[in-house]
Amino acid sequence: MPEDRSPAPSDPRIVELRIHGVSGGQAEELLDVEPVVRVGGDRLAGFFRWRRAPDTETVPGVPREIFAWGNLTSGRASRALWLLLLPFILANIAYWMRPAPPDGDAARAQGASGTGNRVGAAGAGAAPSRLHRLADIAYGSASRLIALSLTVLLVLAAAGIGMDLVGWQCPAYGEHCAELRPLLGELSAPGGLLARPGLSLAAGALLPLAATALLWRLSRRTTSVYEAAAQGTAPSPSPDAPLSRPHFWRNSMIMGRLRSVHLAVAAGTVGLLAAVPPTLYDRAAGAPAAGTVLLGLLAAVVAGASLMALVPGTAHTWNRSADRICARLRDTALVLSGASLLYTAWPRPGWSAEGRLPGFAEGLNTLFGLQCVLVAVQFAAAAAMYARTPLKRDTAMRGLAGPAAAAVGVLLGGVFSAAVVYQSAGFLGGCHYPGAEEAGCLPLQAPAAFSWLQLAFSLEAVIVAGAALWFWLRLRHRTREEESLTAAEYGRRRGGFRTRMIARARAMGRMTESLPVALGAVLLPGVALVALVAFAVGTGRLTAVPGGRAEPAAPPAAVAPGPDGALQEAVGLLVTVGSWLGALMLVALVGIGFSAYRRRPVRQAVGVLWDVGTFWPRVAHPLAPPSYAERTVPQLVARVAATAEGGQGVVLSGHSQGSVLAAATVWQLPPHVRPAVAVVTHGSPLYRLYTRYFPAYFGPAALADAAARVAGWRNLWRVTDPIGGPVHTAPAGGRTLPDTGALPDPREYDIPAGEALYPEILGHSFYVLDPAYAAAVREASALLLPGTVGPVPAAAPDAAHGGADVEDEDQGGDQG
Repeated sequence: MPEDRSPAPSDPRIVELRIHGVSGGQAEELLDVEPVVRVGGDRLAGFFRWRRAPDTETVPGVPREIFAWGNLTSGRASRALWLLLLPFILANIAYWMRPAPPDGDAARAQGASGTGNRVGAAGAGAAPSRLHRLADIAYGSASRLIALSLTVLLVLAAAGIGMDLVGWQCPAYGEHCAELRPLLGELSAPGGLLARPGLSLAAGALLPLAATALLWRLSRRTTSVYEAAAQGTAPSPSPDAPLSRPHFWRNSMIMGRLRSVHLAVAAGTVGLLAAVPPTLYDRAAGAPAAGTVLLGLLAAVVAGASLMALVPGTAHTWNRSADRICARLRDTALVLSGASLLYTAWPRPGWSAEGRLPGFAEGLNTLFGLQCVLVAVQFAAAAAMYARTPLKRDTAMRGLAGPAAAAVGVLLGGVFSAAVVYQSAGFLGGCHYPGAEEAGCLPLQAPAAFSWLQLAFSLEAVIVAGAALWFWLRLRHRTREEESLTAAEYGRRRGGFRTRMIARARAMGRMTESLPVALGAVLLPGVALVALVAFAVGTGRLTAVPGGRAEPAAPPAAVAPGPDGALQEAVGLLVTVGSWLGALMLVALVGIGFSAYRRRPVRQAVGVLWDVGTFWPRVAHPLAPPSYAERTVPQLVARVAATAEGGQGVVLSGHSQGSVLAAATVWQLPPHVRPAVAVVTHGSPLYRLYTRYFPAYFGPAALADAAARVAGWRNLWRVTDPIGGPVHTAPAGGRTLPDTGALPDPREYDIPAGEALYPEILGHSFYVLDPAYAAAVREASALLLPGTVGPVPAAAPDAAHGGADVEDEDQGGDQG
């Protein structure tokens, strides 16, 4: 018989329900119920005593409960491989980063079941409203097509290794390839089992098909693990809060449709790559045009599936019909892809592999051209929407943060693909070191488009180094500004060691507002890449080849002496450097990922992007890492609703990313339980990150709506916190939640009696141990049940130093 977990009749009338950030630990640690507590010293060396019973309650009579969801974003080290899907994450969050709609359109900000298409604003003017709607449709459509193009790019990268290098170019060298790489002998050595162009090409196609199957399987598995539904709860949707829509976190239907679309396009791409070479050979030999018909069918299926990615999530009946169509397209693509492999493997006497895989470079160039067009459409649509948004000062990068994120995702996807294919060509051919040509290596060639991307990555490294220098100089300048203010606040002299420490922490806390500059800077290599490619195409005097070596087909002017020759040499050097940098970045991402799931400090360092990126449902890219909010928000809603219906009040306490989950929970609560809920947030990124970068969903009006739904809301923040800040409920910071002044940090300037260390500057850490937190919980409890809560006990001696070490792991440095 299952254990009865319903509240006992003797349970207190109020529960403090804490929601930790993404770096939360074990439940015992988060509840702070260990038998000892630190009363002095720091995390390296301290003094401890047995914990008293009152230490386990923030307010007497209010028990503490924790919602521990950290294993959704950490846990097994294999999830570190999700970092390799960073381009997919960026494409997905770019979908949600659109500017806020005009006044009166807030209700139309689409939820997870739509495509971003919003109806016009009532009373806002017919023509402007239609223009905004068209821009919104263009933005959402471009977002999904960019996401689809990244899946195709992954398939092309795998095909570049399996089909072009292994299945085509290496067999073209015959015995030489078999001697250099014995494992490929069956594909290339005369008499090998698969030593025919068609068979080796079909065998190489297994790699991109396997990569696609792996992503599909991962997406299918995480759907059942990460999605939940709160039974018996019905939120009241608000025109100002899109996250209050009843089915916002029910994304399985539209994600299943998109998964079918991506699988169909991926399989169709492999089929097209496999069918082009034999079709060209058959045409030249005057054979029947069976390959032409097959190519036409594959192209039609790929085009049809791409169009189905733009289908909005509307009525349930239409969703079912769209799902069936997408499933048929997927099945048809798989069948045609299988037929393409059979057609390719058919014996053709006299057919031999020469040069590069026909059609591969052309397909890659076409894809990159389409990506440039789609990113440009997204930029134009975002600019058009930003022109009419009322939240101009609350929106980062003038509304272009979303297209910028998508552009960075496209650039990273291209760089990763180029690095993998380029390094694979060097490894398989043995030409990955200077002088290898003289030693008899195989000069396997990667497409020129990949070389251009490696050039862009070298430029990116220069930009990143420049941005780091700019950040350092800006931090020094701000530290000098804060030093005068700190000295005046504490009544100390300017220039003292302690004053500089506090001033630097405050300056660091303000650096988050400089992120748009960094995001804009990383786009500069993309602009330079477009300019260089245009120059190369227009003049024919520049090629992107490693080490300055021109390809056999390159014109002699490409390596001529003089300014053009110097430019060519510089480009060749940057291509080589970019290839190695891209490969090192891939290795570093895997290493960081594995380290992040084993070491908390590393996880905190990468937490901001990961937290924000995986919070949102996968409505643009279904193969991106899963959204933990699809699991956590329904669970929280069910728990809070059941607790309130049982006669208990709930103080919903959210730290960092937990505050975002708390707000999302409030929007989904049914109306009859909301008076029994109060909210306390601390270190919250709701305004600094979510309002500024996702204004259509977390705008000031939406936050004001959330505050009006509960009995009370207090927000705690510090100037030294680089993540948390005030929560504004009016545009441009005109109104904030009540009583939300910045907490002093540190609370004491000098070394306290009995200590030998200065009090720690807490920043984003230890909010729950600040006396202001206990006061906030007490006020929230008093709002729920006036007169039933006892006084808050005086701060214990350990409060200034952070309590037990385990609490430090809960709140210490949780990044978002």
